[in-house]
Amino acid sequence: MNWRSVMGKLMAAGAATVGILLGATSTFAQGCALCYSDAAAAGPQAEAALRHGILILLIPPMIIFSGFYAMLYRRRNVHLGSDTKVPGASFGHENIAEIVLPLN
Repeated sequence: MNWRSVMGKLMAAGAATVGILLGATSTFAQGCALCYSDAAAAGPQAEAALRHGILILLIPPMIIFSGFYAMLYRRRNVHLGSDTKVPGASFGHENIAEIVLPLN
């Protein structure tokens, strides 16, 4: 396959995914009639509280997500700087069955 056909397929898949997500009514949080009507009937203080609640609920997942990727970024080359040599882990092996990893 050439580069253009791969990119064309990826673009088509991305456009289909975006179309499906935008076409679903539940993605706009209007699937629950009770929640929608309660939020629409609320006063200005309740609307502000709802907005603050949404922002507060976003904070823990963002901290976890950021921490996970920070850990991955810091440890991205740990295996390259290791002083301990794993027996059989050199690049000269043709058979993967020859590689032995120590369990201790």
